[in-house]
Amino acid sequence: MALTKESHRPGFAPTASYYEHVARGYDSIANLYDGIEGQNEVSERVRRHSLTVALKSFHPGERVLELGCGTGRDAVTLARQGIRVFATDVSRAMVAATRQRVLDEGLEDLVTVECLNASVAAASGPFDGVYSNGAVLNLEPDLAGVARGLRQSLAPGAFAVLTAANRLSLFELLFYPIALRPRKAFRKLGNEIPIPISREGKGKTYVVPTRFLTPNEFLSPFRSAFTLRLLRGLQVITPPWNLVDMVRLFQPAILPLANLEDRIGVLPGFRDLGAIYLVVLERS
Repeated sequence: MALTKESHRPGFAPTASYYEHVARGYDSIANLYDGIEGQNEVSERVRRHSLTVALKSFHPGERVLELGCGTGRDAVTLARQGIRVFATDVSRAMVAATRQRVLDEGLEDLVTVECLNASVAAASGPFDGVYSNGAVLNLEPDLAGVARGLRQSLAPGAFAVLTAANRLSLFELLFYPIALRPRKAFRKLGNEIPIPISREGKGKTYVVPTRFLTPNEFLSPFRSAFTLRLLRGLQVITPPWNLVDMVRLFQPAILPLANLEDRIGVLPGFRDLGAIYLVVLERS
């Protein structure tokens, strides 16, 4: 696709061209997304952690905003528990897939779906909570706008269950030098990193500008109105999502590491060095 070329790719900024570029990429893989990313065991482990925390944080009858709903799998999971979900995504094809899933599940009374970017969706409350799984917020150039919107949309005591992708990963810091690729351990340190939207199919060649964030950087715009209740590092001592082939090859050895990571991922030091981290924020 011509749009993946450097000269055609927009910069990481909250502009119409940037959001359109991201949307086009996800539009192109929406019909393949569940078969590729939905089968990634590493990403699915993050999803299970996120949903476990969400189902403890939100209650039946509450209205919860989902940022980056994808094909609607999480929206449906929450709705099955009686939670009302306002599911949003920048991709029209993903929104269409979510609407179809909701209809198929007979949950249209509990799930509303709209095509919105995260900063606009955050300000469209009121909501009783907010949920976002994956690296959705790493693709949002206006994270401060998201924080402002949620400050307005959430009442005191409401929870935000969010994940984001880190600049540094303990596993990558150890693995890539051993694999004789030391520069790759630090490739996420820049302010605008070109990343393919999928590891297979069309998405492997469609690149979007992305900003990886340390937990401190991610939390910074939220600190004035939110209290941190949980920070958990994921993919700290286990391979990140893009190395899922390694996970499949060495699964018997990695499973004990995953179990250990579940115990140490909330400890100081480890929680800051996961390729992905999960945060729970409470509106002050």
